[in-house]
Amino acid sequence: MLTAAIILSVTFVLLGFCVTPGNAKYLLSGYNMMSESDRAKIDIVSYLRFFNRFHVFLGISLFVGFWILNGFNGNWATVFMVLYPLLAYVYMIARGNKFYRGTSGQRSGTYIVMAILVVVGVGVGYMFFVSMKNSQIFLLANELEIKGIYGMKIPRGEVTYYNVTDSLPDIAGRMHGFAGGEFSKGSFRTDDGRIVQLYINKKSHPYLLIKTTNEDEIYFSSDEISANELVNQLKAWKSR
Repeated sequence: MLTAAIILSVTFVLLGFCVTPGNAKYLLSGYNMMSESDRAKIDIVSYLRFFNRFHVFLGISLFVGFWILNGFNGNWATVFMVLYPLLAYVYMIARGNKFYRGTSGQRSGTYIVMAILVVVGVGVGYMFFVSMKNSQIFLLANELEIKGIYGMKIPRGEVTYYNVTDSLPDIAGRMHGFAGGEFSKGSFRTDDGRIVQLYINKKSHPYLLIKTTNEDEIYFSSDEISANELVNQLKAWKSR
């Protein structure tokens, strides 16, 4: 995540230096789609002074904020890295309206964009709230159920192996799932091309490894229950 924060921060800072009054009609989103008459209604010099300072500040503050939060909690840092730019752009759009001398109808379009960003921010925030929770294992009469986002059910007869492991396979990428902060959930591809299921809180290890008749590999960890305790529960469950 640190690499992602650096790339994002550098991108914002570069935006603060790349757009000028001379190239704005080619590079500035929205402005490059306007007619010449509409462009004349914008104080482009003053707007770009604000635009450039905004992006330089956004890039620097994003990195500093991420770095500070990451020292306390990786989950907070991840949420900040995603939501902070979204909310910052709501402010930028609202403030940018004062540089436009067009009609109120045209101004209202910016409020629609702001509303969309707020809705997206709320949706993303909810996704983080749901995803950054420990998954739970329930040993039912005929199946093992992992509850939570991207959860799964495994028939009891298909569980062929379970044990504690100190390591995870080398992950090449996410197939279908969530990865953020200390949590990884869903399907992931390993460096050697296998697909594994992760339901892990990276701060909680060792991990529980479960294998099935379908050659699935499921890794699980939670700070609510240890992998060793889960193995004991699985032994009792399988011996019923």
